[in-house]
Amino acid sequence: MPPQLRAALKQMSRRGPVVNMTTGETVAEAGELVGEEPGEGLVGCLECARAVALGQWGGIARHEGMDGAPVCLLCGEGEATLTAVDWFLTTAKLADAMTAAGTRATWREDSVRGARTLGL
Repeated sequence: MPPQLRAALKQMSRRGPVVNMTTGETVAEAGELVGEEPGEGLVGCLECARAVALGQWGGIARHEGMDGAPVCLLCGEGEATLTAVDWFLTTAKLADAMTAAGTRATWREDSVRGARTLGL
């Protein structure tokens, strides 16, 4: 199955079960494909999402995951608990919340501050 179709089925199944109209079988449910191994498709950890949301692009979290658990592709150490879609959604929500709370500068503020530092 092409990756785009897998991703679309997973996304659609977040609203409810996705059924194959020809066979009547449920092919995806609760954001996962039926028959897919648990942990398959997990790529990132919450700690790295938090670090990136804070603007620490080079400072991803350093933490140990459980033995045998899927490994975060960003830090290479933590336990991956988020799919790619979930990781990006979580990171975006955290960044928005931190920007609104004033704990994270927006990209514009960072660029203005950088331009002032350079005397521009």
